[in-house]
Amino acid sequence: MSRAQVKPTPMRRKNRIPRLAGAGFAVFGVSLLSTLLVTAPITLVRLPANALPAGMQLTPVSGTFWHGQWALVLPNTAPLRVTTDFLPWALWRLQPTWAVQAQGEGVMLQANVTADSERLSLARVRARLAAASPSLRALTAWPLGGTFQIQGDADFLRTPAGWALHAARGSALWQNAQITTAGPLALGDVQFTATVMNQQLTATLAPQATATAPLLGELTLSSLWPIKTAPQIHGNLQPTPQAGPALRQQLSLLGQPDANGTFIIQGVLPGRY
Repeated sequence: MSRAQVKPTPMRRKNRIPRLAGAGFAVFGVSLLSTLLVTAPITLVRLPANALPAGMQLTPVSGTFWHGQWALVLPNTAPLRVTTDFLPWALWRLQPTWAVQAQGEGVMLQANVTADSERLSLARVRARLAAASPSLRALTAWPLGGTFQIQGDADFLRTPAGWALHAARGSALWQNAQITTAGPLALGDVQFTATVMNQQLTATLAPQATATAPLLGELTLSSLWPIKTAPQIHGNLQPTPQAGPALRQQLSLLGQPDANGTFIIQGVLPGRY
């Protein structure tokens, strides 16, 4: 009898049974995990106590791990409504990622949030904030006016004290900017850019040169990150013919302008650090 005519022995057929059983259990496990991801209630999720800055609280309200509703509480403001949608393509990269949207009084924000045990990343951040919104009023010493259009991304690393900003870059356009000190000061449109890299913060502020701009110039701020001492600030500001008396008066507190009417600024940014 030739080798081609030899039939498989019963022992070889029996060896297939454990393999088939193992494959079946693997398929069952994947199916079970997928089902749990889709149907597990979001209320089972609990953030660590130090996951957010002091005074902030993120609480699951309804939905599932796949699609959830949350409430984000900020100091002295009404809760923001937060929606999270798990992105399936992130499974191929083994990096759980959610599309996050937040809305509240004067606030609209969206970003892709990727998280694991050591890192939290925010990508494709887009936000629109009313300067007079309760969220910003709680952070500023003077009333603000206008609207902020913000975009950027950021990476946070887990530390014993919570999440610490590791690197970030972003920009913001402050449209119809206004700040009230002794009185309201109209600043026109103001462009901000900022980066945090290698524990160094660099930021610039530049009024937009338009036909109605009351102010021109550029200021640069630099500091170690996190900020613990007053940041260094330098640059120049120059009022235009459209600048009101109140703005000119506030600029005069910086010193005497040069022959071109430009105020040279060199020093530190006052405040509590």
